[in-house]
Amino acid sequence: MTMTMRAITTYTASSSASASSSASQVEDEDDSTKLRALPRVEGRAERVKLRKQGRVPGVIFAPGQEEKQLVSVCQKEISAAVRKHSLAGVQCTVFNLEVQAQDEDGNAEGEKLNVRVLPKQVFMHATDRSVENVCFLAVEPETKVRVKVPVITQGEDVCPGAKKGGFVQLLRKDIMVTARSDQIPKNFLMDVSTLDVGKVIKIADLQVPEGVQITEAKMDLPMIRIGGKTRSA
Repeated sequence: MTMTMRAITTYTASSSASASSSASQVEDEDDSTKLRALPRVEGRAERVKLRKQGRVPGVIFAPGQEEKQLVSVCQKEISAAVRKHSLAGVQCTVFNLEVQAQDEDGNAEGEKLNVRVLPKQVFMHATDRSVENVCFLAVEPETKVRVKVPVITQGEDVCPGAKKGGFVQLLRKDIMVTARSDQIPKNFLMDVSTLDVGKVIKIADLQVPEGVQITEAKMDLPMIRIGGKTRSA
């Protein structure tokens, strides 16, 4: 599978008590959506060796195929991607993975293979929170995938409920959706600037872009609530 990286289409959604229409924007390709990989061999000893060399073991799967490709990526590069996009965000961001073939002595050999991938699983160390392992899914632009899209809020500083002594509760940090790999929402940006104490935004209030389908089982569950008690005058 040889391809070049395309621009990633991202979407945001705003809401008062219910979500308004979604706005869209295109995120240009930059270094944060590029990763370089090298082939590796199987085995625990090899994984330990790679981590000591500042590399993270990984694997590339293709939809509907049992065959996998073992690779390793630079710890600094994948960690920088996690810092920029967040752990949840990096798992719904498409990357251009440049795989360089090597000979038996570890020297670069042959052409580089550019693979469009989604980091479906990123495993973090329990103590130091460094990236331990990555499972990549190779995708074409039209490939449909299920991913969790992060939920973030804005407008807390002018939220009527917060000004009265309440607080914004983010009850769902992400929402499961199905979308083409080139139409995955970057996040759901929810505006709480008009919400009073006791008001909620439910999953069903989200208005997602065309081609994106919410695949949550219970759409009536709240995502955001303005909790607390109002201060007496």
